[in-house]
Amino acid sequence: MRLIRFQIQKGDQIVFGILERGVVYQLMGSPMDNPEKGFVIGELEKVKLVSPCQPGKIVAVAINFPGIGGYYREMTEPLVFVKPASCVANPGDTIKNPFPTLPWWGEAELGVVIKRRLRNATDKEVQNGILGFTIGNDVTVENVEGRDHHLARSKCPDGFCPLGPWIDTDFDASDSLIEAIQNGEVIRRGRSSWQVWKWPRIIAWLTTWMTLEPWDVVLTGNPPDTVGMRYLADGDTYTARIQGLGEITNKFTSKY
Repeated sequence: MRLIRFQIQKGDQIVFGILERGVVYQLMGSPMDNPEKGFVIGELEKVKLVSPCQPGKIVAVAINFPGIGGYYREMTEPLVFVKPASCVANPGDTIKNPFPTLPWWGEAELGVVIKRRLRNATDKEVQNGILGFTIGNDVTVENVEGRDHHLARSKCPDGFCPLGPWIDTDFDASDSLIEAIQNGEVIRRGRSSWQVWKWPRIIAWLTTWMTLEPWDVVLTGNPPDTVGMRYLADGDTYTARIQGLGEITNKFTSKY
């Protein structure tokens, strides 16, 4: 099942829906517990999609692919940082760089949406504790004075985490192709099966020291580049795509 959120025409109200074969249905009941299709809204192209959830926090994992800068075989755990809810952007939004003199870039990532509160979760609790999968773009700007670009100043500006286009509750994320496409050119590519830490292990480990709450999103890492480091220029278009799951596209501007 694909769960979406969309904006009702002629208003600011945002509601949940179910997408099936290109048709949007009103969601009946809770999106977390046995959601059902209601009346037909219309074709997908006729609605304005917004981020499929509004997480309390986005927990992001870095250096999770061989070939990524900073990776070495002896690593015992991934690098982790947190992006606030104010980072969330919708598919199609224009993302603005608040530090236009500094280079910035996108990162296409598999996202896991949490369904139940998880703390010290067992493997079974992890499997039962997720709602499904979505796509995230972990937008990043270089930090001032060459500081670590995993700090809040680089990762947490408003809009620096587009999410979407939906949450797929049935998606098999064990070996999915993840690609980043900038201005029509594939610049990053990798498979989830290449990840050093797979999503069930990431979540189980995180819950040993961090409580994950319903609607939180865990981003599982950025695949290696295929063309060398590629920064964003004013007016660029960037797509994060996962085969079988979907894609999200955003425009980027340095005119803040």
